[in-house]
Amino acid sequence: MINSLARGAAAGAFVIGLVILAGCSSLLAPQPDPSKFFVLSATAPSTPPPANAAGGLSIGLGPVRLPSYLSGRDEIATRAAPNRIEYSATDRWAEPVDTNFSRVLGKDISDSLGNVQIVTYPWFRSTPIDYKIEIDVERFERAQNGDSELSAHWTIKDGKSDKILLAQQSDIHHGAQAKGGEASVAALSADVGDLGDQIVTAVRGLQEENSHPARRPGDN
Repeated sequence: MINSLARGAAAGAFVIGLVILAGCSSLLAPQPDPSKFFVLSATAPSTPPPANAAGGLSIGLGPVRLPSYLSGRDEIATRAAPNRIEYSATDRWAEPVDTNFSRVLGKDISDSLGNVQIVTYPWFRSTPIDYKIEIDVERFERAQNGDSELSAHWTIKDGKSDKILLAQQSDIHHGAQAKGGEASVAALSADVGDLGDQIVTAVRGLQEENSHPARRPGDN
């Protein structure tokens, strides 16, 4: 009787051990990575470039500076409170966000201006530049509801004299069309596109001024 009970207890312990071992092995097994990787994308120009748009114009884009809380990480940032940033555990940039930002902005500007050469900072001193565009990004993140926000101060300088021709502050935001990282990144891409539109409008205005200089008193 005692031997039967002992054998039954041993068998039960063996079964429990197998269950525990199976559970441990499942915990130790490689888990799928839940990370999702995103990139910004260029947007279609709001207005097509005119046939004679900025022919042969050379634009130096950069430096484009993002705050270190963005450029130093690959996690997408969310503004959780006015003074608090949260980083996503799953939504990540597929490449450094400052590199992605500069490339997409350059594409947006080029597509809108037409026949124009975009030279990305840094460039050689001997590179001919008509305008230099410098950008300091202050905020580039999503809100908790997925909406996007971009705040940036930017200047356009004469490519030869380095004189500031225009200085602007841009505060742009878009509502996310759905929940999730993909919709948020699409909204952030639209922010970059709007910034590109504002820069293009400014460049066209400077080009217009150069082609029609203001009359001086006494001119006929």
